[in-house]
Amino acid sequence: MRNSLYNAKLNYLQYGIREIVLIADQIKQREPAFAMIPENIGDPIIKGWTTPQYVKDLLCDIARNKDVVWGYVHSRGLERAREWVAQDANRCYPKAHLTIDDIVFANGLGAAIGLTYVALPEKARVIQPSPSYPTHASLEAFASGKESISYNCDPKHGWEIDLDHLESQIRNHPDITGILVVNPNNPTGAVYARETLERVVDLALKYNLFILADEIYYRLVYNGKVHHHMSAVVDGRVPLIVMRGISKDIPWPGSRCGWIEFHNTKRNADFAAFAEGVKKRMLLEVGATSMPQHLIPYLYDHPDFQAHLDANNQKLEENSRTIAGILNSIREVTCNPSNGAFYITSVFEPGVLHDQQTLPIENAAVRTFIEQEVQKPGIALDKRFAYYLLANTGIVVTPASDFFSPYVGFRVTTLDRDPEKLKLTYGKLKAAIQAYVAS
Repeated sequence: MRNSLYNAKLNYLQYGIREIVLIADQIKQREPAFAMIPENIGDPIIKGWTTPQYVKDLLCDIARNKDVVWGYVHSRGLERAREWVAQDANRCYPKAHLTIDDIVFANGLGAAIGLTYVALPEKARVIQPSPSYPTHASLEAFASGKESISYNCDPKHGWEIDLDHLESQIRNHPDITGILVVNPNNPTGAVYARETLERVVDLALKYNLFILADEIYYRLVYNGKVHHHMSAVVDGRVPLIVMRGISKDIPWPGSRCGWIEFHNTKRNADFAAFAEGVKKRMLLEVGATSMPQHLIPYLYDHPDFQAHLDANNQKLEENSRTIAGILNSIREVTCNPSNGAFYITSVFEPGVLHDQQTLPIENAAVRTFIEQEVQKPGIALDKRFAYYLLANTGIVVTPASDFFSPYVGFRVTTLDRDPEKLKLTYGKLKAAIQAYVAS
């Protein structure tokens, strides 16, 4: 090429949740009978969840009878959909006073995350939780051209935010301009106490920072926990971005429908200008996927939604307790039951894993492939474990290292609707962990 196409910033883009599926594909090529048990991807549909019938009926009705749903919408989102989002945000926190001009729709939350970070100047960093959802951490690093900066969440205390570490990182990195809080948390399943969130806001006030709150899972809360909306905790004191969408709680992950809420723009002219820049960026995409937006005003206010949500949360609570019970019976593992979303991240005790452990792999070609993969320079110990687990059992987990975690472990989903299948899968996982550790 006349000029090199190599962009070093692309090395910051990592998404281990899907990357391990590529390893499974390679195994399948070598062993056609290989069956994958996907515990890595937060897609409720592939785990037997159903989108409510009323949603399907509404979709069929508008698709048949309203030609307008096949066309473009406003670049910031359908006006009626933005009206509903603003009303919903004002229900969550009545003093929010959001209007349609504070809302921007995107093609899923992944696109919303990208829109936000890419619009920031390179020297304005957003500190990430660790473990961190890789779309956030990767895109923030890509946009800044530097490694992600993170604060620890503590597995010995229910994955609560280590507030001392957060403040230390803010002091040591003067380019930090925003704090990301994912609540309920992916990948840990933590739901943060109001007192914790209040202290995060105190730090934002102290250091003149904005807060980015990813609340995509806020309706999926159980085990007696309560979700506290960041808008209510902030109470107008600091600039705030909230991100939500319809993929998880309806569930409709294929809709690719998420949105950004800009709160408290009048408090800071710089933040207001940034919000306008994100809106301008959406002009280049013409607009987000239209059909789901036409349904937004009817999805959550439908009389059947609450019963649907309650049943799903009850199932997630049951699964969380079952999985945590099985994994906590392993001496070398710490597992906090999830209280929100549908993920659990377990960690191995320090020193348990090393680079000589294996699991038996019957197929010679698969065994050779895995042995080659785990010998690659710099491979994390938990990724090594995940590869052997995959080849031995078919169970797909995501290594904690793929979530930018300082702890060695793995994330699983809590989505399986079949209780017997769930127990069988996690019984097999337990046996594999014990065999791997003992090898």
